[in-house]
Amino acid sequence: MHEPDRPPIPALLTILEHACALKRLPRTGWLLNGVVPCESIADHTTGVALLTLALADALNADWQAQGLERPLDVGRALTLAVLHDLAESRVTDLPKRSTTLIGADVKRCAENEAFSMIVGALPAANDYTSLWREYVEDASPEARLVHDADALEMVHQALLYERAGHRTLDEFWRGHRWHYRLCEQLFDVLRNARS
Repeated sequence: MHEPDRPPIPALLTILEHACALKRLPRTGWLLNGVVPCESIADHTTGVALLTLALADALNADWQAQGLERPLDVGRALTLAVLHDLAESRVTDLPKRSTTLIGADVKRCAENEAFSMIVGALPAANDYTSLWREYVEDASPEARLVHDADALEMVHQALLYERAGHRTLDEFWRGHRWHYRLCEQLFDVLRNARS
């Protein structure tokens, strides 16, 4: 932690360094399927954040009809979206096949350690760590929304890559579990656009 009278300059520089790493690191699943060049982790995070914002506003327009007990906290959802892949700046973007081999628990442990190292010296480190765990554990309506936005952004990117001629991306369309009906409807629209 930093002293209250001294700004946390080293901690802020650490965040900048990790943001730059996310801009350089490709999304590995695309590379393994022959998409070169492909989006970076930062590209994906930006898409997830923007989609989270739009989805949260759309869901909040009639939050009771969406089965929510309260309107979504848009600021919280955006923070979760921005933080959701930050650990990948150290762990990298491990594709599904790697996670299957090493196990989800090992991956989660590594990401947890990486996340703590990245944000540990920031004044809001405890808050960020709690939010990141909230996302990982799907522990709030906002976290569930970001999970949906994460999958939808990936599916949309797969559609764009398919339109550019890539034909090996079926795996990105399978196995989704939607938390919100609106997200499921959007997925259906994207899936129908494939044909």
